[in-house]
Amino acid sequence: MDALVELRDVSKQFPFQGKGSFTVLQSVSLKIVPEISVSITGESGSGKSTLLHLIGGLERPSSGHIFWKNRPIDRDSINQKAFLRRGFMSFVFQSANLIPELTVLENVLFALRILKGQIEKIDKIRSQQFLEQLGIAHCANQIPAHLSGGERQRTAIARALITNPQILIADEPTGNLDKANAQNVITLLRDLCWENHAALLLVTHNLAFAQLLDQSYWLHDHTLNAC
Repeated sequence: MDALVELRDVSKQFPFQGKGSFTVLQSVSLKIVPEISVSITGESGSGKSTLLHLIGGLERPSSGHIFWKNRPIDRDSINQKAFLRRGFMSFVFQSANLIPELTVLENVLFALRILKGQIEKIDKIRSQQFLEQLGIAHCANQIPAHLSGGERQRTAIARALITNPQILIADEPTGNLDKANAQNVITLLRDLCWENHAALLLVTHNLAFAQLLDQSYWLHDHTLNAC
């Protein structure tokens, strides 16, 4: 099966106080294929965010190669990668980053408005369906200030999935939630991605959550290893 994202011997160094550089990642290789959920865990400062930025095309590798659907992106410009991400890749972060003036439904539809430019009736129906699956249909007409932390994060998940991405990247999406809500969110992410034929990449510090997914990796001492 062809990989959606592949890293081949990717390393990343950053300048250090004008005197050489320090290594964050060393010879990292990873394949993410359709309909598979993958977790990456590691200690704070181990390079998880840097790895995520590389996978998402937000950083360039110092060496090695990154492919999206067999296409190398190492030399693509910021604008080229932004264009390629449209409809291919979506993100969910620790902070929901909702637009405060918009309702839950409007926040979800906003992602489609950016992608398509025009909202159709079927888009509103699909958005409502996602809200129902996520258990927040009753919040559709509320603004973010009136939501709980779990409801805001579920809104962010609906917004990320409404564009039908082939891969969803979630960076510590449960960091602001209590344990029960956090586990529910991880399970929903996994199940909704599978139902929508999308791959899931979850970055988390929680080993129990990581083990809920199909494949687990541990980032330690600059390298990535299967658990």
